[in-house]
Amino acid sequence: MKMNHGKKYGAVSVGSIMLLSLIASACSNSTDQPEASKSATATVSPTAASTAAVAVDPLGKYDPPIEVTTVRSVDATFKYAAGDSIDSNIWTKIFEQDYGIKVKNTWAVDGTQYHQKLNVSIASGDIPDFLEVNKEEMKRLSDARMLEDLTKIWEQYSSPFLKSMLNQDGGVGLKAASIDGKLYGIPHTFSNGGISTAEMIYVRTDWLQKLNLPEPKTMDDVFKIATAFAKQDPDGNGKADTIGLAVNNNFWDYGHGSLRGFFNGYHAESDIFIKNAAGKLVYSSIQPEMKAPLKKLQELYKDGVIDKEFGVKPPAKIQEDVAAGRVGLAYGYVSDGGFIQKENHTKDPKAQWRAYPIVSIDSQPASPQLFDTANTFYVVKKGAKHPEAAIKLANIYINRFYEKSYAPDPNPFITDAKTGIMAAKYAPVTMDALNTNLDAYHQVQDALKKGDGSKLGFPASVHFDRMTKFKAGDDSMWFANMVMGDGGSYSVIDQYNNAKLGQYNQFLAPATPTMAEKLPTLKKKVAETFTKIIMGDSPIDDFDKFADEFQKLGGDKIEQEVNDWYAKNK
Repeated sequence: MKMNHGKKYGAVSVGSIMLLSLIASACSNSTDQPEASKSATATVSPTAASTAAVAVDPLGKYDPPIEVTTVRSVDATFKYAAGDSIDSNIWTKIFEQDYGIKVKNTWAVDGTQYHQKLNVSIASGDIPDFLEVNKEEMKRLSDARMLEDLTKIWEQYSSPFLKSMLNQDGGVGLKAASIDGKLYGIPHTFSNGGISTAEMIYVRTDWLQKLNLPEPKTMDDVFKIATAFAKQDPDGNGKADTIGLAVNNNFWDYGHGSLRGFFNGYHAESDIFIKNAAGKLVYSSIQPEMKAPLKKLQELYKDGVIDKEFGVKPPAKIQEDVAAGRVGLAYGYVSDGGFIQKENHTKDPKAQWRAYPIVSIDSQPASPQLFDTANTFYVVKKGAKHPEAAIKLANIYINRFYEKSYAPDPNPFITDAKTGIMAAKYAPVTMDALNTNLDAYHQVQDALKKGDGSKLGFPASVHFDRMTKFKAGDDSMWFANMVMGDGGSYSVIDQYNNAKLGQYNQFLAPATPTMAEKLPTLKKKVAETFTKIIMGDSPIDDFDKFADEFQKLGGDKIEQEVNDWYAKNK
């Protein structure tokens, strides 16, 4: 099953990648973050047998040194300075010299081959001391009793900062790393995760002003704006060639023109498991709440507000429409300002956009769906001599990354513009604070008000510099304002966060047997049914018939298996 949506970030557009490089995977130096533990005790190297009794420094150096093994996934973006490699680099030196840990790579392969080679290793029972796996691999290893239970080891060895960082999502990632109430993995989180994955509404404000339309505060406003954008010639070319509401053909994946936010405005969610009134987990896409938004979409399509070709338009085609100046309203994500500048604003500087929170069909606030906060996990081989080592490597990484202002110098967390080298990739255990960029937004806004960004750390310093240039008239920095400015995407994320809005998938485990077998086919049927209803090829009441059919074709069995898991992992 592909309920695990975080991987979609790796498939975003060139414009989005440009912006994601701006919103770098790094943390601000916010003053409200916990300090590292300073209660160092002995620098001994405890074994698994003694972990329950020995008080340790999460950053303590091993004496004598230890060696641990792992395996690595690499790709063409792993570039090295002369003499460096995945086996010998800035990080291997830090680990050995400062912490007494020698990390040995048993093997390293291109990412396209990683899981295939890993499955061979799992089948043979030959795995390293620690390794990165997905949910399915973690479950397989756990079922085979090949993984160390990290529950107590985590409590003892994880630093206060690491504990705090991995609870920014309310413990969602840690719960996903647990099986039957025991922790078997360390979540590999990313900085644009959590609340930053919420959808928002992107609107061309120059079109709003031209047509004297209100900003979107209700769903009725959205309908009014979309209809006007489709029918009142907002681009002024005298042709009926504009799209009211841009919609792509992928109902639940990451991309401009998604319908997640639209559904969320009706308090409906797509392609996740939610808790119903009886406390049972159910598949969201077939719940009664989905019927009303589909009916409205059908009306909008019939009225010419939605592009007649939406059924064959992936997100990339929506971006082409944006580039051509045909789009002025779409649901999207925090990074979309990057491609909007590249494809639209740079070509037409009069095109002005703003991001708005998703809106509700009634008086209840709309709560946006959120993607999983981690899709892969660091696990430890059962019986490893130093099961705590992977956790200590995580402590070290975030200590250097967040707590020590990106020490050492040169900063290994920023891509070198001349060489393309980003040494942060070399570390065998990496993770990001989910609120990295939200923290940076707060700092940038505060610094702009004070007129002084001299004390900002990375990445807030980069954002401040670009915002300063934009405010001084450098329009090439327009995209920075779309992210960190008033009315930018992070102002929307901030509103969501302050209101404590957001809906995660309640099923966090790997695919159940029936889910793995049948859900991919069932999801295709969902997409086909939704498309037919929106295009008017099927009446809206066919939704009820399909919901029943979905259950009979395996949905009931899937829900049973999901709730069996939930009963053990609430």
